Amino acid sequence: MIGAPPFLEIAPFSFAAALVLTPLVRSLARATGYLDHPDERKPHPEPTPLLGGVAVFGAMVIGPLLSAAFLRAAAPIPAPAVGVVLGASLSLLLGLVDDRRPMQPLGKLMGQIGASLCLVTWGGASGFLANQPLLAAVAVVGAVALLNAVNFLDAMDGIVSTVTPITGLGFVALVLVHGAHVDLPLAWATVGAAAGFLVYNAPPARIFLGDAGSHLIGFVLAALSLQAINSSFTLPHVAAVTALVSYPLFDVIFVVTTRLVGGRAIHIGGVDHSTHRLGRICGRWGTLAVIACATAVGAALGVWVWGVNNDAVAVAVVASLGLGYAIFGHWLGRSRLTQVFDT
Repeated sequence: MIGAPPFLEIAPFSFAAALVLTPLVRSLARATGYLDHPDERKPHPEPTPLLGGVAVFGAMVIGPLLSAAFLRAAAPIPAPAVGVVLGASLSLLLGLVDDRRPMQPLGKLMGQIGASLCLVTWGGASGFLANQPLLAAVAVVGAVALLNAVNFLDAMDGIVSTVTPITGLGFVALVLVHGAHVDLPLAWATVGAAAGFLVYNAPPARIFLGDAGSHLIGFVLAALSLQAINSSFTLPHVAAVTALVSYPLFDVIFVVTTRLVGGRAIHIGGVDHSTHRLGRICGRWGTLAVIACATAVGAALGVWVWGVNNDAVAVAVVASLGLGYAIFGHWLGRSRLTQVFDT
């Protein structure tokens, strides 16, 4: 896709749309009772509006539309694949239901699988997934895993809305630097919408993404990841995508591992995420800075590895990144300052 229009203007349009939509959606959440109430694991001082995912979804739609209306007469914006639209809509709806009345884990999992099947079946898949049911099944599992990873990561003000623009810019770089076959308008819209939402979601958050927002963003990142490797299924490219989404994957592995070791149920929420533990050490803004840096390192490594035509180098980079996260996770789990979260 080298030489394709960069579609850069979509990001500021989506950013502006998020700035306008988020206060409106916040008022709607208060009027309809979509509120997250404080409890022993939710320290915000008063009920906080949910429905942030609706604002992000709206901004992701409005940004490309405004760009097409005002600036794209000569170079029209291609429509997203049907499977991406269906899967994103289903992910948002699934989260809205869960935000209103928490769903059973099996029901939520079935919805996530349905959204992932939309992506794999009608999401423009043509490369390595064509006529390969086993690989298609692996792709569905990977998409579900990333959906849950982002859902798990959304445990502190501003975390997901900080990680998402950085990761989105990584996918943009894959297209502009290496010509990867990624939906560039979708990537730019994701960057702008998440950055605009961060204005209201940064500590102390005035509105939360909710499960609707975390499911939506998790699905979009899964769509961009699958698009990237679907038409170019090589070890360096799989390694690159893994590096791009490495922090959400680290956090979900960290939480699942510590809960299993501690004999706690995986699906029951708690204050044992990497974000909570970092927050105990360096505060909310310090946590945002640490995770933003870690995400940026992963994105930079991903963009670099994509252009390396060497399987051994790709494996070495992912192994080194994994080892670094393992050491970091071990330190977080053993640090005296974080032991309060294991009680």
